[in-house]
Amino acid sequence: MITKTLLELAPQQRSLSLPPHLTGVLEINTKAIAQNYKTLQGMLARSTCAAVLKADAYGFGMQEIATILFQESCQHFFVAHLEEGLVLRGQFKEPSIYVLSGLLPGTEDLFVENALTPVLNDFGMVENWAREARKQGKKLPCVFHIDTGMSRNGFDRGDVENLFKSLSLLDCLDVKFVMSHLVSSHAADDPLNEGQKGLFESFLKRLPKVKASLADTGGIYLDPSFHYDVARPGKGLFGLYTPPAHRPALEPCLKVLGRILQIRTAHKGESVGYGATHLLSRESKLATLGIGFADGYDRRLSNNAFVEIQGFKAPVVGRISMDYTVVDVTDIPEFLCYVGGWAELVNETLSLDVLAQASGTISRELSTRLGPRLYRMYR
Repeated sequence: MITKTLLELAPQQRSLSLPPHLTGVLEINTKAIAQNYKTLQGMLARSTCAAVLKADAYGFGMQEIATILFQESCQHFFVAHLEEGLVLRGQFKEPSIYVLSGLLPGTEDLFVENALTPVLNDFGMVENWAREARKQGKKLPCVFHIDTGMSRNGFDRGDVENLFKSLSLLDCLDVKFVMSHLVSSHAADDPLNEGQKGLFESFLKRLPKVKASLADTGGIYLDPSFHYDVARPGKGLFGLYTPPAHRPALEPCLKVLGRILQIRTAHKGESVGYGATHLLSRESKLATLGIGFADGYDRRLSNNAFVEIQGFKAPVVGRISMDYTVVDVTDIPEFLCYVGGWAELVNETLSLDVLAQASGTISRELSTRLGPRLYRMYR
């Protein structure tokens, strides 16, 4: 029975049918991304589900992911910087595109000409955008970002007071909504969440009626009172978030494959890799994979992770180098592990969250560092 199972495994790897020159592959499950968007939208009773596609859609490919979500009727995209917005607007005419970094002096014409909406992060930006609106002779769209605890982007207390002293500026502006950013939405019982919402509400009450946006992915899983009019998930679109128990699940969408370039026999007592950080305790069979930290496979995983080859675990031994990773394949049957075959460094069970925990970071750092040498496949 076991032999039959192993024999059935071998052709699966060969059936990948990838070009023979590839050494690293990033495979993205587009169906999972579409389903995650539907799941998040389904949790929002009366709110619009936008999509945050900053940093090349968290490393998954902004233009490709935008196409998938646009087909799922997503009409609101957020990017971090103006250059990202320009690329996305070159792809789509219809959706609203919001630039989180706001309005740098001298960029007003680019926003107007490309129908991009700036997120105004301080009172100076409000004044500049109102000046541009008067120049254009029409109301210009924008978003107000109020800082309620992040101390990063957004109106500080002085900006807020300046705004309320100059509400006549709103006559020049089409304020699409007011937003803030949650600090601890991943922790449902953190009192910071309610504290931020209270500050946000106090600001909204002082403005003429306007739409609001507070929830990121974690915020969607909080009480519906956090949902407001627009929710802004990012990491959840890619399954890079573990929902609370008994709440709608999100699907992982990523596989990272590394080609087996060489298999060698190494002897007890010999070392592996730079710095000789791993000494072999037995005669071993080692496989060299054509993928390293230049491809985004984090160096902190050295001697602290494993890959999967046809369902078998192969521990990473020695330091991960720029272009190569060595794994111990001693216990894997030879007909399943061969030069030209593939190892899975990331998959449904060996997720970025698992690797992030092992390397002391977060999944988004790992996803945004996936290198350009990796051949991207959208399935």
